Amino acid sequence: MKNRNIIFAVILIILGILFRTVWHLGPNVEFVTAATLLTASYIGGWWVLTVPLLIMLISDCLIGNTNIFVFTWSAYLVMGIVGKWGFKNQKHILKFKIIEATGFGLLASVWFYVWTNFGVWFLDSWGMYPKTLAGLIDCYILAIPFFKYNLIGNLLIVPVSFTAVELILNYLPVITKRLRPHPLIT
Repeated sequence: MKNRNIIFAVILIILGILFRTVWHLGPNVEFVTAATLLTASYIGGWWVLTVPLLIMLISDCLIGNTNIFVFTWSAYLVMGIVGKWGFKNQKHILKFKIIEATGFGLLASVWFYVWTNFGVWFLDSWGMYPKTLAGLIDCYILAIPFFKYNLIGNLLIVPVSFTAVELILNYLPVITKRLRPHPLIT
């Protein structure tokens, strides 16, 4: 079981890094949320913190980041914890699991938007926003295009990712025997 979890986690980490570096799809269109939710659903444990943290750490070393990393990294860690709680003790029919995961992806987009843009306003090292309520509101308004891309990305990437994992687990028995990542999936 432990080896299967490690293999699945490593695959998610590699995909997360590749989607942030090589296969970058656009501003705030990312696989990290899907990887975090997949980890919460299929692996659990401390992996819900480890997978997104390693994706962000390694990819940020490659592409760079600013002091906002405190807010982006913590946003994914919160997503992992909430996802672990939300997917706890699940034995869902496939379509409901994908709908639930998509709902978590939607909530993750809203959380990421609210938290990281608060961080942009709070840590504003460029002097773009005054430290007032009006400055915070301006920050949120100007970030709406990034929120739109993140929302659209998560509404596509999360259900496609969960569908792909379920198809692999249910229809490729050779892989399933070796990589079944969660004890609740039989």
